[in-house]
Amino acid sequence: MFPAAAEARSGAGERAALAAEAEAALAAGEIELARLLALAVVEDEPRNSRALAVLAAVGLSQQEAEAARVVAKRAFRFGKTELERFTAARLAAKASADLDQFTASKYWLRRALHLVPSEEARSATLRDYQTLRQGSRVVVDLGFSIKPSSNVNSGAEDALLTVDGVPTWFYFDRSSMALSGGEATAKVALRYRLKESATALTTLGFSISARGVVLSDEARAAAPAARGLDFAHMAVDGLLTQQWRLDEGQVLSAGLTAGSIWFGGEPYADRLRAELALSSQHGPALQSRIGFSVEQQWRASGGAADRALALDLGLQKALASGDAVALRLELGRTLSEDPNQQSRMLGASLRYRRGEPVAGMRLSGGLDLKTRDYPVFFNAIFNDSGRQDRSVSVSADLALPKWEVFGFEPVLSLQASRTKSNVSRYSGDGVGIGFGIQSSF
Repeated sequence: MFPAAAEARSGAGERAALAAEAEAALAAGEIELARLLALAVVEDEPRNSRALAVLAAVGLSQQEAEAARVVAKRAFRFGKTELERFTAARLAAKASADLDQFTASKYWLRRALHLVPSEEARSATLRDYQTLRQGSRVVVDLGFSIKPSSNVNSGAEDALLTVDGVPTWFYFDRSSMALSGGEATAKVALRYRLKESATALTTLGFSISARGVVLSDEARAAAPAARGLDFAHMAVDGLLTQQWRLDEGQVLSAGLTAGSIWFGGEPYADRLRAELALSSQHGPALQSRIGFSVEQQWRASGGAADRALALDLGLQKALASGDAVALRLELGRTLSEDPNQQSRMLGASLRYRRGEPVAGMRLSGGLDLKTRDYPVFFNAIFNDSGRQDRSVSVSADLALPKWEVFGFEPVLSLQASRTKSNVSRYSGDGVGIGFGIQSSF
């Protein structure tokens, strides 16, 4: 071995030993000794992640959060192993939280989750994230999914309109027939905690959701005039929510939402929604909810406004196995000066979530049943009994935590649905598979 190489290796060994001594001193509570040992290492090797992490920890113990945050970021940048980067990310998260930079702190905790060395470290990091989320004034939720579809435009499956089993004289053009393609949905929701006390919480929220469509080559050939933009959808809403803790395990919430809807790239409607809900905890494993809402919509095209009323009842039960089951019933009615828009709705849904992973996947599924009756269809031109839709759908979500990145994991979604209607335009079957990304906690 060349003398220079041997000297370099010897120096690296000494620095590693000093860094280990600094970590031991820090663990023993000998803060000043840890600082001096770490400084000695950094003076000789400015990019030594272990020594930089010790200095960041020393800064936190001395309430020097800003200096600790800067040093922790350097330690992360120069970390040579996942353990070194995990330690640095945790320190950066703590320093950011001490500076009331909660969004940055959650970012660093997500970086740490991608590097956890053990299940114990993962559990501790998750607990810190949830604590931070509960205490943070700003909470951001993100969602994204893509899926192919044989009917991206909710079009008719038959060209000839049939009502009550009787063919009519009305034919649909190709753009109104079922078109295949792909669709992507995205949602961003932000909540800001305005005011909080021991018994009340006021939050201000904002959300934007969008759905984009790409037509297949087959669909473009069948309907040359159709564009994906024709079937795009976007909604923007602002929300004010007030919660009151009435009793132990009982919360009353009221909300007011105002927003706008676009369809096909054009303004479709403005809406205003008010809701009231009571959530109750019945022991450690059972929750219930009862809610009522009223929503008014004003269409951009003018004409009569629509008012939708809804009542929902829900139960959620945590099982001894760690699984969870939820049942929800919903009653709805739409009132309008336009008789074609009036309807009654009854729906029921069942959700089941496995507590333990199966073959490395987190599983959940659902069953939805819905019936909707319209007393009048198309100004009663075709019949006097209106329109009646009956639908059933089943779904399964397979989350893949092994592919998690920064606390976000991919989700594979499977869905099958069937709708039967006395108006053929609204009858159809659907089977789809989608891919999405969601937060794993």
